[in-house]
Amino acid sequence: MEILTALTLLVAVIAWLAAAYARLQHLYRDVQLAWKKWYTATRHRNECLSDFVAVFAGFLPQENMLPRDMRKWTEDSSRALEALPGAPIVGTGNLLENAEQELRRIMTSSGHTIENAPRLRECDQLLGLYQAMTISRNQQEEEGRFYNRSAHIYNSALDEPLTRLLAPLLGFSPVEVLSSTRQAGR
Repeated sequence: MEILTALTLLVAVIAWLAAAYARLQHLYRDVQLAWKKWYTATRHRNECLSDFVAVFAGFLPQENMLPRDMRKWTEDSSRALEALPGAPIVGTGNLLENAEQELRRIMTSSGHTIENAPRLRECDQLLGLYQAMTISRNQQEEEGRFYNRSAHIYNSALDEPLTRLLAPLLGFSPVEVLSSTRQAGR
């Protein structure tokens, strides 16, 4: 009888371990899929930004730093994306976060510049590129909110008492949440 009880307990522990692993694996796949969508949307946004900056710079005085800054942060965002092919582990996405926050600020500033300059508002090509950039930014933000939801669910699962012990043994680590998207979603 004791052997049967011990065997039943062993089977129960193995079943729990298998279920916990399967759940974490499923949640991690969701995070990676959401990251891939955000990554793709961010690359598209960066392409739209590059097209916009190429035309926008021609309308501004050469000493205006806005196009140079926008180019720099777009390049930083692209470099950071290439360094993070998968969802970033907590503490590894700082360069990307800095680039995204600066790009958000600069895109807002460029919108104000266009709004306050009748000459810029009259250029259909510039307005079309600005609209494409805005649409791609909105898509990126939506994908970022989806990624953040997936990351929160996954990170919460890792923080459950029994899973907290198991996750490191199975190679699961918390992932970074996109703070620039958190701010945009409010």
